Amino acid sequence: MLRQILSQLPRDGGEKLSWTNQEGKAVAASCEDVCRRQLSTAGFVLRDPKGSQWTLAEFSKEWLGKYDPEALAAHLHGSVKFFGELLLHVEGRTSQSDLLAVANNAYGLPWNSLDQIRRRTGWLRSLGMIELWNTQVVRTNAGTALLEKLDLCSPEVARGESGGIQHQVDINQDLIQYLSDSPKLDQEALRGRRPLIGYIPRGTKSAARESEDSTLTPSAAVRNLIALLDGPTSADSFRNSCAENLGITNSSFQSTLHALRHMGLIEQISFNVFAPTSDAELITGVGNEQILVAYLHARYAFFCEILLLLDLPSTTSTLTSAAKERFGYSQASNAEIRLRLGFLQDAGLVERVDWQRFRTTPTGKAFADSLIMQNEASEPLDAVDLHGLPKEASSESLVDDIAEELQRFGNAGTESEEFEKSVAKAFRFLGFHAEHLGGSGRTDVLAVAQLAPGDTYRVIVDAKSSGNGVVPEARVAFDALREHRQKHKADYVVVVGPDFATRSKNWAIENRVIMMQIDDLVSTLMRHAVSPIPLSDMRDILSRPDALRDEMVERYSTAERQTLLVSKVLDLAFQEAVDDDPIASGYISVENIIYALRKEFSPRPSADAVRECLEFLSNPLVAALEESKGRYKLADSPQNVAFRLAGIGKSMSSVSHPA
Repeated sequence: MLRQILSQLPRDGGEKLSWTNQEGKAVAASCEDVCRRQLSTAGFVLRDPKGSQWTLAEFSKEWLGKYDPEALAAHLHGSVKFFGELLLHVEGRTSQSDLLAVANNAYGLPWNSLDQIRRRTGWLRSLGMIELWNTQVVRTNAGTALLEKLDLCSPEVARGESGGIQHQVDINQDLIQYLSDSPKLDQEALRGRRPLIGYIPRGTKSAARESEDSTLTPSAAVRNLIALLDGPTSADSFRNSCAENLGITNSSFQSTLHALRHMGLIEQISFNVFAPTSDAELITGVGNEQILVAYLHARYAFFCEILLLLDLPSTTSTLTSAAKERFGYSQASNAEIRLRLGFLQDAGLVERVDWQRFRTTPTGKAFADSLIMQNEASEPLDAVDLHGLPKEASSESLVDDIAEELQRFGNAGTESEEFEKSVAKAFRFLGFHAEHLGGSGRTDVLAVAQLAPGDTYRVIVDAKSSGNGVVPEARVAFDALREHRQKHKADYVVVVGPDFATRSKNWAIENRVIMMQIDDLVSTLMRHAVSPIPLSDMRDILSRPDALRDEMVERYSTAERQTLLVSKVLDLAFQEAVDDDPIASGYISVENIIYALRKEFSPRPSADAVRECLEFLSNPLVAALEESKGRYKLADSPQNVAFRLAGIGKSMSSVSHPA
């Protein structure tokens, strides 16, 4: 079967491969699925770096030219775990259960069924290296001859108990000074760290990328982003640089900007203008990867605590479970843990033992001793309310959690129900009463904007995940969507997925269906967390399936501008108050406020927009400003104003969502 498949390459990933199986039955499958999920992991095929074609690796070309069972067995041994080692442990008559016990106990492989053993013995039987006598596995003379030529992995090395890459401690001397100058962390601060780092583009979509090896490490990716932001730079210029150098889309750019701002490495210095923070160059500089790790440890949950759990090699999944069960990090995911491990590897604090497992290096152990770590939690956190959303999470930590789920399940292709639930959470976050339905004949999510009679509207949402990043035409059934719309008496129809085939997008406009990419939904959630727009505006956006993205950007940009204007007006009032001018007595006129803001905004805010902000801030419920004869002065500390508004928001969050 392998010869049949390889003989059909090169082929485009979207084409079909066909072959005849051992029972003589014709089989066909996507070239992308067969090559990416099976053949590439064993080093048989490679993707063309400049296209979507799959081509033969050098070994496959040689093997097809001259069939050699021993060469193929040696290649498999060099590409996958426990292949030659399994052959070694076939002594006399051995059962497959015996081999599974050896894999588990001696080699530390976490297999809980015979599937992986049977796959390997199947290959070895087809290559003539073993035979199956009833239920017993017996090694042949050819198998014994092969063993004499293979370099085998010892159980100790396989378990990660020896054979480490690094044997000496190499601590960055500048790190000691950095830690001595940094504020000391306490347990309250460690428990209050942000849960999610967010999206850090690694250059995988860059047009200039030549091969898989050019993917940036996490530290290098952050360093490149800071370098692209060379001094004060407009958001548009930064976006264009990221698109050109890293290949990220406009919607992904918003996620990147969000992550960098919360990372504390860039700051907004005026309207739509950003610059690196004063310490960004030091923290992200080449050779300062350990300083970057120490910095991130102070900001993000379960960071250097990883070093404490890797005395023995562990997998990402094991670390994720420990983060939740032992440290109360309920939002932990494999993706977030992998990103942390990437930073730790860059700094030489963690090394990869094999494809799945990592362990702490001697440097990592010395590094961990220099930091204050979070104590383990006495019990897991229970932080979910009746609507499936965290009880005490801030809007920004909540949106990070939802965004991670959307990306993880939406791009998996095998977690359709989990993706549907994540989409329902996203629409709840936008203010809808969203119910996950699913099942035959029903829409995946029904979202209702619960407003006054005559203003209420309903949206049906179809969630389409895809493992290869594009939802094919055949999976978007417009006739079924039309039936769901009628059944649920919906006003609008939305389909959410990673991306869609071009013809599907064209047909969607004709059928008044909105095709929303996951990246666009994530970007919307992140902007909504800071400057939400009302459901009435959302209805106007949903009415434009032909220009959804443009409408979203316009509405949220307006909301963000209003939010920033309120902040700047309050800041001016604060500066005037602390200026201690005995003549003005802390008051500032509307005209002077408009004049002072002229360089902060482009275009300049209108007089009406400034007056609306002043009326809001001087309202007794907000009590930020005090008005006298058309002039305004500070009436309370900005911190108290923030607490007051947060308290109002918290009390509103308890308003029920009737079914």
